Amino acid sequence: MRVVCGFVLCVFAAAPVRAATFTVVKNLSFGTQVPTATSGSAVVALNGNITRTGLTAAPSGTTHYAGQVSFTGTGLGTVANVVNMTFLNSSVVLSNGAGGTVSVSNFTITPNLQISLLNPTAVANIGATMTFSSASTPGNYTGSVQIRGDSALGGTATVTLPITLTLWRTLGVSQTRALNFGGVEATGGNSLITVAPSGTRTITSGAGGVRLIPSMPGTSGAFAITGNPNTSISISLPSTTTLSGPGAVMRLENFVSSPAAGTATLDASGNLTLNVGASLNINSNQATGTYNGTYTVVVNY
Repeated sequence: MRVVCGFVLCVFAAAPVRAATFTVVKNLSFGTQVPTATSGSAVVALNGNITRTGLTAAPSGTTHYAGQVSFTGTGLGTVANVVNMTFLNSSVVLSNGAGGTVSVSNFTITPNLQISLLNPTAVANIGATMTFSSASTPGNYTGSVQIRGDSALGGTATVTLPITLTLWRTLGVSQTRALNFGGVEATGGNSLITVAPSGTRTITSGAGGVRLIPSMPGTSGAFAITGNPNTSISISLPSTTTLSGPGAVMRLENFVSSPAAGTATLDASGNLTLNVGASLNINSNQATGTYNGTYTVVVNY
């Protein structure tokens, strides 16, 4: 007896695994910001515009802009193929290397991207929201978010998008010593007394109408300014103000300072001492008593 056995062999070709190319065109930047509150946020939109809450833009430093990534597919046909881009992190933490942190969330990306054989590359803009708090100390912050790109025909790839932010120290000004013209004996008046930024007190006109009391010397005003290290600031002094008391109002003028009003630079620790002087007009027959007033010093980045 003869038995004939037959068989069938089916051979299938393995479908190739398609690999796409996913690269960073530019990182997502929140720029250089100065906090004006203990907490707040900044939102960078897909078009690069920024909306700030509790922040103001620093006058110098890095600018803000939307991130950008580029996805290039392989094995494409002439029919357009949709690219789906997904954030693998719903939120990320940026750090400044000195214990400061901020969070970044609410990521957005250019929607409805397509690729094809003729146009194999899709470029997407990335936006997000940065949130800071009292724990967000000054410094340069860095971090990243992962994004996956999927195309049914063009392949799959993942990219890591860097995120950057610089926070400056909030500018602070506090008076550490009042501007004081000391004790004066008015013997006739119509005199001008000047206290220099160094604290030296002199009679600059009308010496016969006034006498300085040595036991009651004057002092220049002093202010402690704190801010971002090695950073330029602007200083503005008033033109005039007045002192009021039991007699006629006295005019205060010729304000000067050291360093001089205009532009100054904070030191490596972000500190500066500002000394202020001025001249006081003593009227004829000025009534005796204590006279007080205020003046305003404006400091900005």
